[in-house]
Amino acid sequence: MSDTSDFSGQFTRAFIGIHDKTPDMRIIYVTSSIRDILGFEPSEAVGQTALWFIENGNAEDYREHFGSHTDEDNVLITQVYVRTSSGVPVYVKLVNFSCDNLAFNVCFLSSETLPTRVERSPLRVEQVHSGGVSEQMMSRQHSLLTAHRERNRRATVLSGNRSARACLTLEFIGGCTEDSPMGPRVLFASNSFDRIINIDACDVQGIPFLLLVASEDVAKAGRFLDNIKTASTVLIEHLLLLADPLAELTNGEQREPKTVAVEIMAAGADSGAVMLCQLARQPLCSGICELSDGYMSLEDIISSDPETSDIADVWGRV
Repeated sequence: MSDTSDFSGQFTRAFIGIHDKTPDMRIIYVTSSIRDILGFEPSEAVGQTALWFIENGNAEDYREHFGSHTDEDNVLITQVYVRTSSGVPVYVKLVNFSCDNLAFNVCFLSSETLPTRVERSPLRVEQVHSGGVSEQMMSRQHSLLTAHRERNRRATVLSGNRSARACLTLEFIGGCTEDSPMGPRVLFASNSFDRIINIDACDVQGIPFLLLVASEDVAKAGRFLDNIKTASTVLIEHLLLLADPLAELTNGEQREPKTVAVEIMAAGADSGAVMLCQLARQPLCSGICELSDGYMSLEDIISSDPETSDIADVWGRV
């Protein structure tokens, strides 16, 4: 497991908000923890434009940066002042995932002293296109990017649909409880989730996340959830999900279930989490390259600096 950005332990309380990517950026979902952090009821936020919450003249910056954030950019990280019900703005760090033309924001409240100025440009995990790397990025990362592109071109593919990715939002990550013995439930899923495994986005809502995980990876997934709850970082894990979880729940036959390997990028707190899922890459074995020579895991290519990390090159366009 790996992380892409450390928030230095200063961002431990969080809420999750989802808005569409229209010019109005209307909020369609928010967790109840917004009440504790901003003082607003969830019902007051849903239907409101996300721009209304951005203070200190940063609304247009937010629209510019996050409106252009495509589903292939993976994650943006920035910090902004946000409106509260008391009228006193608070400083939050946003971790933004884009999927199915929706913006999934994990909003961490800072316990640090408010800075005099909000950082204007978000840290961006750049999507690297052939011939499209900026001069600054090229000067710092030319050799690394070239090696990564060549190694992955020769030795990795996505299993199944190359563009399949989806987002899940999980409820309070408090471990197994009497009400939810299989851990936190899925509260929201993007429409593309049925391209990852055979379950509709509507059907997956309300299902405990661990019921989607293959039995051999349940313990690993549980540790992943625990780490999300406390890390205040963007974490990545590889898990096996059940290819057809509803069939496995209803089928009494004793047979080996089909599974799907996925890579999951996640951020959250004890109040919930957002997971961006993508089909895992499968290494190619051929006479022209050895497995160990060509395959690179996410842990191999993620740096601690999102600006210089090559995560998008491998994660988005293998």
